Amino acid sequence: MDFHKRIKVLRESFAAQRVDAVLITNLKNIFYLSNFDGSTAAILLTEDRNLFLTDFRYYGKFETQVSDGYELVPFYNESLGKKIGDLARANGIKRLGFESENLTHAQATELEDKAGVELVPTTGLVEKQRLIKSAEEVEAIKRAVALKESAFSEVCKQIKEGVTEAELAAEFEYRIRKKGAQRASFSPIVAFGPNSAMPHAGFTNQQLIPGMPLTFDLGVELDGYCSDMTRTIFFGGVSPGWERIYNIVREAKAAAAESARPGMKCAEVDKIARSIVEGEGYGKYKAEDGTERDYFGHGLGHGVGLEVHEAPRLNAVSKDVLKPGMVVTIEPGIYLPGQGGIRIEDLYLVGKERLNNLNSVTSSLQVIP
Repeated sequence: MDFHKRIKVLRESFAAQRVDAVLITNLKNIFYLSNFDGSTAAILLTEDRNLFLTDFRYYGKFETQVSDGYELVPFYNESLGKKIGDLARANGIKRLGFESENLTHAQATELEDKAGVELVPTTGLVEKQRLIKSAEEVEAIKRAVALKESAFSEVCKQIKEGVTEAELAAEFEYRIRKKGAQRASFSPIVAFGPNSAMPHAGFTNQQLIPGMPLTFDLGVELDGYCSDMTRTIFFGGVSPGWERIYNIVREAKAAAAESARPGMKCAEVDKIARSIVEGEGYGKYKAEDGTERDYFGHGLGHGVGLEVHEAPRLNAVSKDVLKPGMVVTIEPGIYLPGQGGIRIEDLYLVGKERLNNLNSVTSSLQVIP
């Protein structure tokens, strides 16, 4: 990864932000700029210095992980405001940019009270770079996809009568760790029958229910980068009703993916899938409490990279536009409250002319005998 280039691009934003330096506190952004994957750090970038603040626990990681060009600044059990104030005075910093979406109000107040600098809130300075993945980042995501798919295939072989959601979730986490993943990129979702009607159901001790949807929403983090995939399968047969719903969802996903192009508004991609779902009679319905709800009530997708949910957002109100190098999910669904739900999700790289599917696991209806 070209960390020097990333830092250079960030420095080039100083003039537009009218700042002398920027304080980076978001750990994912710190990783993006330095390769550090610990849990305690901050980066202070001035016009000519890269200052890396961390404590004794991470001196080893600083030496072995952090990109060259950084200077270690010991920082432990100290006031952030006072520490930044000392560094600001030593480096002639008058106006300091900070990540307004990451720093807490208490931390910002402390900086304002003790640092002796003018604080300038910034939004998305690093995240804007992260939107477009480099070739190295795409390869890292592909490796995370391949590892996740391998583990998923093994988990599917463990599906049998009496197995629980929790047992299969544990099987997945065990297998990805053996294969080298740092962690799951989110807590596995393994949802049987009625539980699959909840998009983010998690997992419980619910046993497998033959003939009902079995939804697996899984991802891994490997070398800092995430993957994300959802498959809904069946055990012991599938009814015509559920087969019809499955095919509607699959058609909606395929239509959105095949129609999406660089330069297209993400809201337009969402509309393509949503119009198919709604056209088949799964638009809005009235709940038991009289409120109006949607059978497909979440957005079509989201970006994936250092975080499993990041920009851009593919939903009805998104202002984002697809650009080459973005990595996004497309994941329509139909959820019948109290009965079950179907969701199919793949990960796509936005190419120069179209979307390229990074997954290899089939999205055809799978029925385990």
